[in-house]
Amino acid sequence: MTDTTPKNAPYAVAEEYVTNFREYGFTHIPGLIAADEVARWREIALDTIESDGRRAGMGGGGTALRTTSDPWWQHDSLSGLVRHPRVGAVAEQLTGMPLRVWSGQAYAKHPHDEVPTIWHEDLTWTPLDSPVNVNAWIALVDVPVERGCLVFLPNSHKRPGPHRADTVAAKSNATTYMFAEWPELEWGPRVTVPVRAGDVTFHLSTVGHSSGGNTSEEARLAFITSYTGATAVFQPRPGHLHLDKDLEPGQPLFDDRYPRISSFT
Repeated sequence: MTDTTPKNAPYAVAEEYVTNFREYGFTHIPGLIAADEVARWREIALDTIESDGRRAGMGGGGTALRTTSDPWWQHDSLSGLVRHPRVGAVAEQLTGMPLRVWSGQAYAKHPHDEVPTIWHEDLTWTPLDSPVNVNAWIALVDVPVERGCLVFLPNSHKRPGPHRADTVAAKSNATTYMFAEWPELEWGPRVTVPVRAGDVTFHLSTVGHSSGGNTSEEARLAFITSYTGATAVFQPRPGHLHLDKDLEPGQPLFDDRYPRISSFT
């Protein structure tokens, strides 16, 4: 990735986070969102899941993870978090590329939902052609190991191609597809990343990751903003589902629904 981050960006992180992201495919940035702001977003996310929630997952995972059903652009209350200028600025700094928002959803893993989230990478499930896709996982509560923090496979974005599995086959074997497709990843190192409320992890869509079950007495609550390249094109594969019926295959993403980070930083 070539660094095109402007020197007058509204927020910049230490170079060590950029280095970690580009070397390992992910990074953990503590305290990116202030405590009072996190408390406000936590309340909004819980209310939104309660009023518009569904079971999440790619099939066969077993977890009762809940997420918002409608796209973020149908929830005015979530717009500010999806367009968070600090998180967006960091995403562009890490990738060194101009980005736009692709999606944003709140997620809740309730107490004693002890089933881990399956091992997966995000690119297989992303109906886009883009030079880069990156997810920001925003912790809205403290997430220690026992509450189901993320676990990453460092360097897994450097695996030989193809980087995208067949979506239909992956749906049929959701719990095993990743290691069946890329068996060498099963034996690589794994990095567990507990986080505090307001911390944000960023990972490339080609990085393998999972999360543990929630064995604690409190819900695990997070918000995931997905960014894609500013030049991304909608290109669904067989098995892809997407809620935006206005998009046609081969169509560039339009700015009003998929805003460029430069428009809100």
